[in-house]
Amino acid sequence: MLYFAYGANLSRAHMRLWCPSSVPAGRATLADHRLAFRVWADAVPSPGDEVPGALYRIAASDLESLDEYEEYPSLVERARVTVRTESGPVEAFTYRMRAGRAFAPPADDYLGLIEEGYDDWGIARSLLPMRTEPDGKAAGPETPSWSVEVP
Repeated sequence: MLYFAYGANLSRAHMRLWCPSSVPAGRATLADHRLAFRVWADAVPSPGDEVPGALYRIAASDLESLDEYEEYPSLVERARVTVRTESGPVEAFTYRMRAGRAFAPPADDYLGLIEEGYDDWGIARSLLPMRTEPDGKAAGPETPSWSVEVP
């Protein structure tokens, strides 16, 4: 199964800790969303924006471990998404924070994992949002536009 990572799991070393049989499959972009922080990274609907990320092929045996790391289903939900890759659109699953989590800056060590992942995948660090959102843009919709539970 294909998993779209956009937060700490962009770090290949970090991903191997939770999903040792995962195989990096390439860079991908989630359209009409933006990266925001609710302490943890979240992709929130935002027309015209994009979230850079990467795809991993994961085995069913790694899904339980990944669910544990992501705190599924209490903190996040699984969602099917269509992401853009160099070879065209691809269906994958990702995680999205459940509604009700306040926007808040990430811890330095967590942000460091994301930066490591951006470096691993050749994604420009300048695409990371500021730690806080003083312009109020973070107050976007709480209801996901693509939320569908997947096994």
